Amino acid sequence: MQKWIVMLALLFGSAALQAQTAGSMTPTPASATPPDAPTQPIPFNHKLHIQTAKMACTDCHESRGNGSIVAIPQPPKCMLCHVAIATDKPDIQRLAAAAKNEETIPWVRVYRVPSFVTFSHKTHTAAGNTCEECHGPVAERTAIALEKPTSMGNCVACHQAKQAPVTCDTCHAAMSQNSHPHSRSPFDLDAPTLALLHRPAVTSTPPQPSKQKHGTPQFAIMLSYLRAPLL
Repeated sequence: MQKWIVMLALLFGSAALQAQTAGSMTPTPASATPPDAPTQPIPFNHKLHIQTAKMACTDCHESRGNGSIVAIPQPPKCMLCHVAIATDKPDIQRLAAAAKNEETIPWVRVYRVPSFVTFSHKTHTAAGNTCEECHGPVAERTAIALEKPTSMGNCVACHQAKQAPVTCDTCHAAMSQNSHPHSRSPFDLDAPTLALLHRPAVTSTPPQPSKQKHGTPQFAIMLSYLRAPLL
């Protein structure tokens, strides 16, 4: 009897191991479509413009100012090409009418960072980063969705992987530009900006000693800023 029990245990154990091994070897199917993309006022096919028309990102998204900001194109920019291309298409006719009437297209913003984060496209591209690293495989998409999160954790992880700076003032420049030794705010912004962030105005009163687990009151204040709404 003991011999049969041992044989049955070995049999069922072998079957379970084979099932587990087969399950682990089964490839996880990759999604062929991007996450849900917001509906735009006028559909724009990135794949068509990049792969078929052989356009670069900067052909439409040109730099502004010192290059830190990249513009979202408006009708006059689109009509530089579409004045003679696909003019019979209803969406192109809408663009033409908007350009003629000096109207803007209310594109739905997909990627956004909080107002208290300093982000420069120029700095990132000059360091050798590509658009796809932050925005995903845009050249494969007929519509744009949020495929790469712009959270603090994701940015810090990327900086660490590339051995880029991860100090607070790397992304929160206001901390080093506007703060002073006795400021209770890590940003020390002016009253109107603080009001937009729904933060109370602060004074230059030196912070009082704190017995909080995380150390100084500045830590708690910074957390409240990180939860502030987007502008």
